[in-house]
Amino acid sequence: MDSMPTPALIVDPSTVDRNIAAMATRARSLGVELWPHVKTHKCADILARQLEAGAAGVSVATVREAELAADQHAPAILIAHPPASPERLSRAVALAGRVRLRVALDSEEVARALDEACRDAGVIAEWLWEVDCGVGRTGTPPGAATAERVARLATHTTAATFAGIMAFGGHAYGARDTDGVRAAAREERDAVVSTADALEALGVAVPVRSAGSTPTAHALDHATGLTELRPGNYVFHDATQVGLGVVTIDDCALTVAATVVSRPTDGRVILDAGSKALGADRMTELAPGFGTVVDHPELIVAKLYEEHAILSGAEAGTLPIGTRVRVIPNHACAAANLHRTMHHLGGSGEWTVAARGWRPELR
Repeated sequence: MDSMPTPALIVDPSTVDRNIAAMATRARSLGVELWPHVKTHKCADILARQLEAGAAGVSVATVREAELAADQHAPAILIAHPPASPERLSRAVALAGRVRLRVALDSEEVARALDEACRDAGVIAEWLWEVDCGVGRTGTPPGAATAERVARLATHTTAATFAGIMAFGGHAYGARDTDGVRAAAREERDAVVSTADALEALGVAVPVRSAGSTPTAHALDHATGLTELRPGNYVFHDATQVGLGVVTIDDCALTVAATVVSRPTDGRVILDAGSKALGADRMTELAPGFGTVVDHPELIVAKLYEEHAILSGAEAGTLPIGTRVRVIPNHACAAANLHRTMHHLGGSGEWTVAARGWRPELR
């Protein structure tokens, strides 16, 4: 790392492998399938490791990620984002001819457009209806009213058929402690199960009952009534997961290498990795600052500019100009997307962040 230009994204493959194995074991112990989310790494090499570890399918946020997964022979793909635009819809439907395809949605408009596009293309796909378990993003309220709505819709789509109910427990990131994370995991599970049960009471089969975020996957006490989990961040983990108390710093596989470029006062040093290298997310109050400096827990990444990070703390002045440090980002998913390459810790190789952007030409 001493000779590597900074800022640079650094990955520890051994920690990635350990995290993949641990979540695969976790899913098996809960009796559910694992559909890991590719949005975190966007990387063919890591995706291959997840499939080798037994992933039943993969989840993606963009069609670009879905195309990468199809190229890597994923057995099934869930696009966990409604393809409402014609361009996204046509590319998604093109994949349905290559792989078992699921699409997440929460409106009749998108379901009917997907059904019509599949029929015109002579392919089949499945759709999952999303319920909102407390995030306040996509998804309708869980329960009987949504069940009745989905039951009516399911009878009218034949090329793209109803397969199940899903939720995303992202509100776990707002938890104040580990008890709050566990509560979010229960709410996520209960939102899916209650809606699916209401649908089955109406005579509609619900083979897929899908939940997933990394903190809730770690915190879930049982998965009764669920069929699959969709965590993504777990391959890397980050300062946010440590702050939430679901993992330790030793479980973090992704860091950003940076160089001390200025030491204007004894209590402040400046790094050459700003928001364009680390990402600027503050996802939980339980993780102070904008990242964790490896081997220097006494320092805080207090502020970011585009190309500068300000480290503060009583020991900041002990870092000479030219010192190399590694920073665990607050949000590994966002940090990975900011770089084209992940360099292996120890200099043994590199992985490409292949599915950056939304279309192949924007990589």
